[in-house]
Amino acid sequence: MGDQYEDIKSVMAKITNKVILHYDIKDLSKNILLALREEGIDINSLTSETLTPMDQFHTRGIKANKDLASLVTPTKSTHILDVGCGIGGPARYLASMYGCQVTGIDLTNRYIEAANMLTKLCHLDSLVNFSQANALNLPFNDNSFDIVWCQNVTMNIENKVAFYDEMSRVIVNGGYFVSTEMTTGINNSPYFPLPWARAPEINFLCSQIEMRAKIESSDLKIIKWKDTSQEAIKALTTKTIRTPKTKLSLSLIAGKDIDERIANAGLSLIDKHLSNVTIVAKK
Repeated sequence: MGDQYEDIKSVMAKITNKVILHYDIKDLSKNILLALREEGIDINSLTSETLTPMDQFHTRGIKANKDLASLVTPTKSTHILDVGCGIGGPARYLASMYGCQVTGIDLTNRYIEAANMLTKLCHLDSLVNFSQANALNLPFNDNSFDIVWCQNVTMNIENKVAFYDEMSRVIVNGGYFVSTEMTTGINNSPYFPLPWARAPEINFLCSQIEMRAKIESSDLKIIKWKDTSQEAIKALTTKTIRTPKTKLSLSLIAGKDIDERIANAGLSLIDKHLSNVTIVAKK
């Protein structure tokens, strides 16, 4: 039994490392600073809005942030946990718009380093902080957050029951889980490479029916469930979302092949291999 447990741990560790490698970008913080300078941007007066072209690495970008935030309406007294925070774009948006406290976690350490650097340059570090952590083993006490915020994360997580249990654990009673996620579509053979997986081995999509069941197996009660596939198709197939002709672009944090991966996600949605959902659940 012990050997079997160790084998499972080993497999999980290998998957985690592959996910990290998928997102990891060498010299990320250095490259971001260089791009800012080459674009003539004064890093001493940086704002979260300036970073929007590169720091919203999730479906529908800043529009998704606005829509999700409108569903839970944070206040200055709200403490939000941003799971899978990337380089911190949504967290900085929430702090700058609502004055709330935001804690971000991500598997990729270079994302965390860049997130903290940019947040300090935006003078938001009194409200926002980031640390490297695994969403299946959060380094926080029970009932620590008013809202858990999650955008395009579960596609890389195989054990979704454990994930939602952990999200529920850290939310206060009466608090909210708010999320927008990719799920499988009717056909379920998406075109690779995708934004979250260049190959199937780290792609752990489930159907909307399966996702709903796994959320409801935790202490979270779903209060809003909306299929946002059409909104996602519009965002992913609009020319303006392609990497702009600027040094400050999504390719900085997602890799030079991000346009191809975004296009494949859009086509996979159109051909019903993928679907997209927005969720609000309450503890």
